[in-house]
Amino acid sequence: MDVNIRRPDWRKLPLKWIFAVVCLALGLLLLYQVKGVLGPFFLGFLLAYLLNPFVEGLERYHLSRYKAIAVVFAVILAVLALAIFLILPVVYTELSKLALILPVIIQSITERIEMFRAHFKASGLPSRVALVLDQHLGQGEVVLAEHLNKFITNLPNVLSTVTFYILSPVITIYLLADWKKIGVRFFRLVPQRRRLGWRRVWQDINHTVRQFVRGDLVVAVIVGVLIGIGVKLVGMDYALLIGLICGVFDLIPYFGPVIGAVPSVLLALTKSPGMALKVALVILVVQQIEGNIISPKLMGDSVGLHPLWVMFALLAGGEIAGFWGMLLAVPVAAVIRVLLKHIYNKLVSPQV
Repeated sequence: MDVNIRRPDWRKLPLKWIFAVVCLALGLLLLYQVKGVLGPFFLGFLLAYLLNPFVEGLERYHLSRYKAIAVVFAVILAVLALAIFLILPVVYTELSKLALILPVIIQSITERIEMFRAHFKASGLPSRVALVLDQHLGQGEVVLAEHLNKFITNLPNVLSTVTFYILSPVITIYLLADWKKIGVRFFRLVPQRRRLGWRRVWQDINHTVRQFVRGDLVVAVIVGVLIGIGVKLVGMDYALLIGLICGVFDLIPYFGPVIGAVPSVLLALTKSPGMALKVALVILVVQQIEGNIISPKLMGDSVGLHPLWVMFALLAGGEIAGFWGMLLAVPVAAVIRVLLKHIYNKLVSPQV
């Protein structure tokens, strides 16, 4: 039985689509080759995306766009100057002290592990159990030492990376100046009959992501400040550093508070077990306040995702791109949700 299989006639494809596909492929290849320098551009775009509403708000007060951008950046520079004079010296001092005492901490932890190993060896445990515990403790000791040494080694790299990202504000200014033109040119790429639909999709994505990002940032700042003040009140050194760690990791839902609490409690443990317990209690109390009062008031159900989907997105993001994957997982999942919702509505109601 002969079956006539119709093959696509490539000659009938519009040249503009072939040209678009080739340009897209070449563009993605180029981006992959220069991925090491994309960080400042990505951060610049993110800053422009977050700051654009403030610029547009100032424009409503009859300021030109360039003057509005200047006002927004003047406020940001004033805040940064305050942070540099008040906060940065304290952070630098705490990091310097930490870098100096880390070798002592490693030695102290090693001695405690050895004491514990000697204790359970003499405790009369079955030889098989004692051997397994001894092996796992030895492995844990090696892994902990490697991670702490890696942290010390990478401190200069972190500082150089921060310097590299100084380009981002300049990129942000250029993007903000041409933000409206960029939007117009983007929608011109879409066929005229589909532009209205794409604008609706973009407005929904824009609303969801912006609501989540702003709420998440405000909550993280509040949590970081409260934890920093709390651990300072209980007498812990490195209060600012602990507040920064907990605030940054609080940007990651569900898992972030736990990830941020681990180094904070370990840092307190170097002072005393009692101090570690106090720091853990401070973090626990602040997280309860955040979960029951701060987040519901500021964010609510900002992305409309079920907690199970949020957890899956976080785990998938962490598997794909580590810390940054977990940080961006929820906004990306929210964007996918909006896109799927519009596709579903399009399929169910083609006339819309």
